[in-house]
Amino acid sequence: MEEKIMITCDSGIDIDPELVKKYNIKVLPIRLKFGANEALDDGSVSPDDIIEFYEKENDFVITAPPTVQDIFRFFTKFSHMGYTVIHFATSAKISSGYEVAKSAAESFNKVHIIDSKSYSIGGMPIVLKAAQLAAEGTPSENIVKTCTELTDRVRMHLLLSNLKYMHSSGRINVGQNLMLSVLGMMPSASIEDGYFAVRKRYRGSLEKASVKFIDDLMKEAKNTDRSCFYLGHTGMDNAIIEECRKEVNQVSDFDNVLVTRCGCGVTSFNGTGCLIVCWVETQ
Repeated sequence: MEEKIMITCDSGIDIDPELVKKYNIKVLPIRLKFGANEALDDGSVSPDDIIEFYEKENDFVITAPPTVQDIFRFFTKFSHMGYTVIHFATSAKISSGYEVAKSAAESFNKVHIIDSKSYSIGGMPIVLKAAQLAAEGTPSENIVKTCTELTDRVRMHLLLSNLKYMHSSGRINVGQNLMLSVLGMMPSASIEDGYFAVRKRYRGSLEKASVKFIDDLMKEAKNTDRSCFYLGHTGMDNAIIEECRKEVNQVSDFDNVLVTRCGCGVTSFNGTGCLIVCWVETQ
C-alpha cells in the first residue's frame, strides 16, 4: 500500500502562501498574546496587527508555542486519515515548540518531528524539500533523513532596522540598543546552529544598508545551491525590496529569487523593516 505523507510545520516558519497551497502543507498556528488577550496565528491576525498593537498600546505581542493539546489534536486529524506526518518546528534553541511537539508525537506511531534549527524563511527550504520529496513518492524515512541533514546547510541572515523589538525580546541588551541607536547603526545577525548571533553593523539609509548587506553576504557565500535565493521582510517599501532583488541578480546567478512577506511570529520579534535572506549550501 502506498504511503500517504502529510508535511506540516508550525507558523513560526514562514512558507510562501502559493507554495503552501501547491504542496498542501498544513500549518500549525502558534499563539499570540496581545496583553491580556490571546489569538492563534491562523490568518485571523496579520503582521500589521502586531505593529498596530505596539503603536497603540506601547506593548509588544508575545508569542507562545502551541500547547500539547493543540498539537495532539492537529496530529490526530491526519493520523486518523492514514497519513504519516513529518512535522517541522521552529528552532529548539529559540522556541519550546519542538519539545512540545515531540511530547505530543509520543502518542502516535507515524509522526516524525524535525528541529528546523531556524525560524521564519530559514525553515522554508527544508519544508519545501520535504514536500517535493513527498510529492515524488519518497518514503517518509528517507525524507526525514534528507531534511534532518539539510537543516545544517541552510544559511539565514537578518538586517535589523527596528531595535526596540529585539531589545524587548532580550536579543539585544540595553547597552547595545542605546549604542546602536545613537550611532544610527543597523545590526545584522545570523542563525547559527539554531542560535541568534549578532554579526556586522551597517550605517546609512535602509535601502543602502540592505544592498550592502546582501553584497557582503554574497561575497562570503561558498558552495551555494543556486536553485533559489529566499528574500523575506517584515514590512518594507517595495522599492527597497526590488533593489535587493536586483542586487542578488547582479552579484550572483540564482535561478530564482523568492520574495515573501514574513508572518506574525518574526514580526513580533523583529518589528517592521527587518530584511531576512536565506540560501542553501551544497553538500
